[in-house]
Amino acid sequence: MPDGRRTPSLLDRVHVLRSKNAGPFTLTFDIVLDNADDFARVLGGLDRAAVARAYAVPPEDVTSISSLPRLNAVKICIKRRRPAGHPGDTDCYGMNQEEPLARLLREIGG
Repeated sequence: MPDGRRTPSLLDRVHVLRSKNAGPFTLTFDIVLDNADDFARVLGGLDRAAVARAYAVPPEDVTSISSLPRLNAVKICIKRRRPAGHPGDTDCYGMNQEEPLARLLREIGG
């Protein structure tokens, strides 16, 4: 008999989702999941084209997508639109840039 609680979404089960600088020309994103099944699902849905679409950048600006299976973790790096601290740079520290990635994870999670 249902108890009225909703099943947590994939995004709800993400343990860590953050962005940060990886030098003045690159942003890096970390995704850490609670279990191997969610990790496999996320990894299966992430590719350069999907990340590029999420961030409205050319696929070649997604410089790497790497995984650490023992930690259920994924790291993504993309080129910054402007160097950190450059006039017009909207986020010198590379923080709070994970929302497009969160939307992509919602798509992957269904």
